[in-house]
Amino acid sequence: MTLNLKTTICLLGFTFISFFSFAQRYNQGIGLRVGDPLGLTYKIYGGERQALEFTLGSVSRNRHGAYYEDKFDAIDDFDDFRYSDHDVDYTYAIQGRYLVHNSFPANVEGRLDWFWGLGAHLRLSRLEYSYFDQDSQLLSDTRTNFDLGPEVILGVEYELQDYPIVGFGEVSLLAEIVDQPLKMRIFGAIGVRYAF
Repeated sequence: MTLNLKTTICLLGFTFISFFSFAQRYNQGIGLRVGDPLGLTYKIYGGERQALEFTLGSVSRNRHGAYYEDKFDAIDDFDDFRYSDHDVDYTYAIQGRYLVHNSFPANVEGRLDWFWGLGAHLRLSRLEYSYFDQDSQLLSDTRTNFDLGPEVILGVEYELQDYPIVGFGEVSLLAEIVDQPLKMRIFGAIGVRYAF
């Protein structure tokens, strides 16, 4: 075995040991969020009760059909046209949140908290509308939809006692300020993070 290979193995071993020794502090986590949006979630804990969370995700093409149909009626360019259908090419979502944790009054192994918080929610969608003109001719138009607003979050989080795994569930309420001011939208998700 060459010296470079031995050195590399030793460095990887020390890195592995260091990683798992620091992992016992559990002051942050990264994982998967399933719901709206579906994506990656990163959470960092500060102090005893506060946390910051960031999410980057996407949404199923079939979600929020009624929202986009209602949106058609709110677009001035479509005032003289009749809605037929729409197809969402993609939706990307970014969330940034400040969360406050409180211990849940239950006798369980591990940590069980409920949390609430405030955040910002940004969504970018690309969709194609199909509609009829005054002569009943079918037309189409591609639009980019941009939504931004504050959101209020309520959820629960459970950290296993002997493993660096955290599960969570939440609901949030978004109040749009960009695109459709004061339009309220409800989202929900469950997920799991690896804590380190």
